[in-house]
Amino acid sequence: MISQCASCPKATKTIVFAVLTTFTFAACAHTVLPPQVVTPAPVGTAKLPLKVAVLADPSLTLHEPLGFYEKLNPALADALRDALAAGFANVKTVDDRGSASDADLLAIPATTGLPYFALRPVKLMVTFIEPKTGKTLAEISSVKPLDFDAPGAHAHLGADAALLGGALLIPFAAGIFFVEPTLQRHDSERFNTAFSPALAAMATDIAAQASKDQTIESLSIHPSLPNR
Repeated sequence: MISQCASCPKATKTIVFAVLTTFTFAACAHTVLPPQVVTPAPVGTAKLPLKVAVLADPSLTLHEPLGFYEKLNPALADALRDALAAGFANVKTVDDRGSASDADLLAIPATTGLPYFALRPVKLMVTFIEPKTGKTLAEISSVKPLDFDAPGAHAHLGADAALLGGALLIPFAAGIFFVEPTLQRHDSERFNTAFSPALAAMATDIAAQASKDQTIESLSIHPSLPNR
């Protein structure tokens, strides 16, 4: 009996932690990065005769501390695909590495420095791998600041202030499951507005660097590759 009672506080803490975690996760807004616009290359632009697959990792997620969870793909991968299309003959997105077996290059994007309220520059890094060998050919990155002057980057601030004031007058559960997720969705919208110009610029910059990378360029004349 004593040993059972001694384990009660531990069990209670575990239950409380599980409940709080569930409430916290449920209260967070889960959003998706909207489709991005990347300026296409001018007609007639010379392109490397290579097939590129861009990995649209479904697990790539942004978590703003104490705030929303945002799924970055497929929008991020699609933006990189569109940018790379300016310098490469054939570019597609894939959901997993196995689907890139017929490609000359596998481009794997990743982001750093994304916490929204940190106001730090964003870094997009793309690792280019040769699927046939698994060899890393290049790691190319670009850093751009979020554009908080973009139209819409300060949207909903008045509505958010009203929601915060009203939250004091409604039941706790309503605040957790309605007010907080609404505020976080508005945060996500403002973030996306500020992030979109940076993402387009970084994707375009990386694509330009990749098309001029000597190691990547060498693939187009590699004797072991079939004629394209």
